[in-house]
Amino acid sequence: MGWRDWLIPRHDREALTLEQLLAGSGPGTRAGIVVNTDNALRLSAVWACVRLLADCVSTLPLHAFRDGSREPLDPPPTLLARPSADLEEMPEWLWAGLASALLRGNAFGLIVARAGASQRPAQVELLHPDRVSVATMADRSTQWRLDGRRIDKTDLWHLRGYPFPGNPLGLSPIGYAAEAIGVGLAAQQYGAGFFGDNATPAGVLTSDQRLTRQQASETSEMWRAAHKGKRKTAVFGSGIKFQAISIAPEESQFLESQKFTVTQVCRVFGVPPEMVASEAGGSLTYANVEQRDLSLLKYAVAPWLTRFERKLTRAMPRGTFCKFNAAALLRTDLKSRYESYAIGLDKGFLTLDEVRELEDREPLPASPRPLEVVA
Repeated sequence: MGWRDWLIPRHDREALTLEQLLAGSGPGTRAGIVVNTDNALRLSAVWACVRLLADCVSTLPLHAFRDGSREPLDPPPTLLARPSADLEEMPEWLWAGLASALLRGNAFGLIVARAGASQRPAQVELLHPDRVSVATMADRSTQWRLDGRRIDKTDLWHLRGYPFPGNPLGLSPIGYAAEAIGVGLAAQQYGAGFFGDNATPAGVLTSDQRLTRQQASETSEMWRAAHKGKRKTAVFGSGIKFQAISIAPEESQFLESQKFTVTQVCRVFGVPPEMVASEAGGSLTYANVEQRDLSLLKYAVAPWLTRFERKLTRAMPRGTFCKFNAAALLRTDLKSRYESYAIGLDKGFLTLDEVRELEDREPLPASPRPLEVVA
């Protein structure tokens, strides 16, 4: 059976395993919302956190090096140059893989091509986590399945985002944060229904006189025709009064619920709330923005860089390792960069050509050697 048979799901296969069914439906919540990967992303806070982390990781320069060298391999290994036929560019491949790991705790791929005498992976086609399941047997061995059929573990590329002892799969953040996400989705649906259905009228017209149903309907239609979309002065007669209706405090608190949900989701993903368009804790200055970026890199982005570096290094030829250039995420303003370059040049651990390379400039032309005068 070819690898394309594994990549193209067949609808006439046997029913999915219990693990796949649970993964697809997602857990129910007390808010009455079934939370799974798809509707979790409909909550803007979840989407924003996944987008921020996946954007940061996937856009960083990634190179392969030989042990003891800091010169990137040129050309790069096939896995870095074209990781898959579907996602040809490495940034897209990293984005998709990290999004899967962030939401489901696992990123899976089918190794479809190998290279070299060691048969290292050359192309890995990423898989939807719902298509992969694992069972632990009585002898504590594991059986992996793709679309319900057994597959050799050596043909599967697997990154566990949140490993746990005794569990061959990574823990799912969406599953463990289902209650918080469910509350956010319920509040979002309530808000949409409140403003969309317009169940609460803007006000009521009352009269001290007895009105028939026809008179009440005619009065309502006359009011709507005279004042809809306009701000005309209202004129009353026959004892008719208009009373505006304000939103009850308990009905307006869904906005506070949404803000609280943003904070909870950010805790799950380790992202500062103000970086996903929530309210900042105070006034932002250049200094604390820089510290916030450092905090994001150190506590949220760096762990994922390490996971991917180690996993990709294992797929490289012996004596080769992969490394992200995390400094690209902290590219400071022009004045600060030039000051740091001056320190590096002064202390001797940077050269002019290295500084120019960091600034995307060509090396300085080589100075011609002075002519030697022969006596």
